[in-house]
Amino acid sequence: MMTKYSFLLLSTLLLASVTSCRTAQKSVDTPKPEAEATATVRQAPAISREEFDGTWIVKSAERHEVVGDEPVELTFDLTNGRLYGSDGCNVINGTFTLGDENELQFGSLISTSKVCRPEVTDRAVLNALNHTRSYKRADNHDLSIKLCNRRGRTVMTLVKRMTYLLNGPWKVTAINGTPVPDEQPVLVIDIPEAKLSGFAGCNRLFGHIALDDTPYGITFTQVAATRKMCPEMDTEQNFLSALDQVTGFYPMDDTHVILYQTPETPLITLEKGL
Repeated sequence: MMTKYSFLLLSTLLLASVTSCRTAQKSVDTPKPEAEATATVRQAPAISREEFDGTWIVKSAERHEVVGDEPVELTFDLTNGRLYGSDGCNVINGTFTLGDENELQFGSLISTSKVCRPEVTDRAVLNALNHTRSYKRADNHDLSIKLCNRRGRTVMTLVKRMTYLLNGPWKVTAINGTPVPDEQPVLVIDIPEAKLSGFAGCNRLFGHIALDDTPYGITFTQVAATRKMCPEMDTEQNFLSALDQVTGFYPMDDTHVILYQTPETPLITLEKGL
């Protein structure tokens, strides 16, 4: 005779066996009113279609943490249904299709043929993409997703790169917590071109942008400025010094961000627009 404990254990195992990346499942219960049944059959995906647009950092592929000679990342172009990026060694291009029930599939995947170090997980990245059939949200806080195969097993995890929020012109309103004078420095951050330009308070500045494998990581490299002399140079010197220490950012609201050395060490406060 089946004990109460055995019955509960069997129920748990049956429930786990049907869990997959697909959040929409068809009901096998008794018939329900049409409106309720429709809601059961097709639920809204945890990640909206619009949120797929942009660049995602690949954290793992085929159950292994990815290793690359350069950032392993994928960019989804939702308008054209195109995928491009890097497997850590070679450039990837292809197409993708999003279905209505958390379905996701890649097609026409091609890559360059550079010889990679044995440690690089380029093959795992390509294999995971070829096996992907669906997706689900991976974390309730970060914008991250899991890609799964036809059996519902995770083949890849990705986290959204949030540096697109920095793209465009910004006014510098504070440096090291001190409000700047009326003649505010200006930054123009061009994420797609990985370039930095602007006005430091006296001189024009320019430089490059480097990203790491974290959603909010950013550094400014090879920053230089023209050599005009002005009566007051303290703001400019403090600003350029702070730029050299930046390792990341976090949004304060829709129009303000903080550039920081660490999240506990804010360096520069930016306000959107000029």
